Amino acid sequence: PETNAKRSNKWNSFRLDNAFWTSFLQNYHDESAKLSSSEITSMLDEGMTFRDSSHEILPLSVGTELNVELPPRVLLSHGTNKYVIVKAWRSDRETMVGLDSDVDDPNVLWFVRSASPSECGGPYHANVAEGILRELAALGFITKVTGGGRVDYCVSKEISHAHVFGFSYGFGKGNHELVASIIEDFTDVIATYDNSDNLY
Repeated sequence: PETNAKRSNKWNSFRLDNAFWTSFLQNYHDESAKLSSSEITSMLDEGMTFRDSSHEILPLSVGTELNVELPPRVLLSHGTNKYVIVKAWRSDRETMVGLDSDVDDPNVLWFVRSASPSECGGPYHANVAEGILRELAALGFITKVTGGGRVDYCVSKEISHAHVFGFSYGFGKGNHELVASIIEDFTDVIATYDNSDNLY
């Protein structure tokens, strides 16, 4: 016997009120609502910099003597920008232990960089660090970013001033006192710093 299917004019609608993933989505939504746009950017920064800071950049070539001109110790961009502090040492020395433990070691060099996203190619602390890390590696140095934050740098006819503050999600909070000291030692800029933890 042949059966004829008849089309129904009724539509069934279903609603899924709860699934195993609902609580995860709700937690994500609740946490995201608490974040400002700068914090979301900072979380992206954290992911990128953790990837980039998990290893030291090794030198491309090493000579017995280093008779080359070093990059400038300090480069600052006008305005308020992210900064990094980089520790560099010759690859023929043993690896240094500790982030700031070698401040007075004459064989350790310190470099400070701040840059706007348009200058360094991106909005992250890792972007600010990339250029100097590659320059130093090519000169035979092992490098490590020991921290970061922000530098507010302004220039006038009377005085040039840099104020160091904040932190980096990926590289951690820089030694602002050391950064201010390096800026004053290698430039004619007057530098101040604020170690408050609530500044980004």
